[in-house]
Amino acid sequence: MPLRHVLIVSFYLFPAIAIAVLAPVIPFVGLPGWGAGLLLLTVGSLVHMGMSVKASRESSERQLEVLAHELAVTRHDLDAAREEVSAIRETIEAMPDSGHVVSELKVLQGLLGQLSAKAPDKPKAKPAAAAAKQKVEDDAGLPAVAAASGASEPLLLIDDDEVLSIVEQALREDRVDLYLQPIVSLPQRKRQFYECFSRIVDDRGRVIMPEQYIPLAESAGLVAVIDNMLLFRCIQLVRRAVRGQPELAFFCNISDSSLTDVDFFTDFIEFLSDNQKLTPNLLFEFEQEAIVNPTYETQVNLQRLQDLGFHFSLDQVRTLDLDLPHLADLGFKYIKVGAHMLHELARGDDPQLDMGRFKGALDRCAMDLVVEKIESEDMLRDLLDLKIDFGQGYLFGEPRPTTAPAK
Repeated sequence: MPLRHVLIVSFYLFPAIAIAVLAPVIPFVGLPGWGAGLLLLTVGSLVHMGMSVKASRESSERQLEVLAHELAVTRHDLDAAREEVSAIRETIEAMPDSGHVVSELKVLQGLLGQLSAKAPDKPKAKPAAAAAKQKVEDDAGLPAVAAASGASEPLLLIDDDEVLSIVEQALREDRVDLYLQPIVSLPQRKRQFYECFSRIVDDRGRVIMPEQYIPLAESAGLVAVIDNMLLFRCIQLVRRAVRGQPELAFFCNISDSSLTDVDFFTDFIEFLSDNQKLTPNLLFEFEQEAIVNPTYETQVNLQRLQDLGFHFSLDQVRTLDLDLPHLADLGFKYIKVGAHMLHELARGDDPQLDMGRFKGALDRCAMDLVVEKIESEDMLRDLLDLKIDFGQGYLFGEPRPTTAPAK
């Protein structure tokens, strides 16, 4: 029976018992009738109060026992949790990359949060895809994922919704491959650097090409998130690649959307600050347009990267009318120029570019020229007379997936 019911019953029962016990002795006491009744009620109430106090005390003692048991269980659980956290901390500290685990997780969490926050509309694919393909062929570049020169991978015959679904799932599940293309010294053709290209892979191992997903991502408002995620994945993969060959160096593109994304870049700088040992291995590439017409965020983030010790390469160059001393002050060490553009400017009876003077200006600023998209021996012979420093293109090797490039 519940305690509440017991107390109610006792309120009436104990006075009745008291009256029944004391009633025979009342006449001998000599009290009047009203005094006898009062005595009986007083005694009954006192008995009732005593029983109630005892019951309440016993109930409180039981509750205290229950609370003490729960406290003991809680303390045990807390001790177990502390031991688990301690074990995790020891595991992390024993890892080779323990110094940047926290910052890496912070960047990844933020990127996945951005990805989850997007609700892409159904994009219109065909016109955007055609425009993107022309953009690649014209060497205008793609945000964060530079299109490989002469790329020959076929586009998958899947619809737009499936492409976006594959891209989002691949980013969440780390199905991003690192493709590397060699950059060689000339005329020796010795491999000196690699340029990084990120490629998204579906669960069947098929590669989703940038010209297929970039226009869809732009229509869905996902392009900035994808740029950021691919940049972050690229740095992760480079970090692994240099473990076995610490002398390797890589060119990695940072898109303007990544450079001006305040939230992402703040976390990214923290991540890089925990990976400063990569400064000899990483050269960040930026499009000329973003550098010659910089936003405030671009200037600030360039300085933050330079303060960490990283150096840069100018990419997607459309004009060689450059302020080389200013670029050198910003941390630029390389200028990348397309082979066809350089041929048009420096060859012919009336060349627009005095190659000797240009190379001299580069040398005085401790900068080197990389000529990209060299596809044939004839093209190379034509360019070697210009005394170029480095070359890149299918003649020296196409982009290939790898995590440990051979020298």
